[in-house]
Amino acid sequence: MSRKIIIKTDDFDKEVRSFLGYVGADMPIDWDIEALDQVKKAAVEAFEKMGIRIEMDDRLPASVNQLGVWRA
Repeated sequence: MSRKIIIKTDDFDKEVRSFLGYVGADMPIDWDIEALDQVKKAAVEAFEKMGIRIEMDDRLPASVNQLGVWRA
């Protein structure tokens, strides 16, 4: 069975930054866009290996934004 997670780009970026902050023990590190892109790519690939596709969509309605993730 193929599953898909649709998430707003900003929400995905916030989650990646939160993860990096947690792993970095809240050290004041300025994560540049290249580092963030590498982590996002790794997360997408990991989900794909589990049969789940992640899509970024900034056109989600406000009601979906409150949930953070919408499964289709």
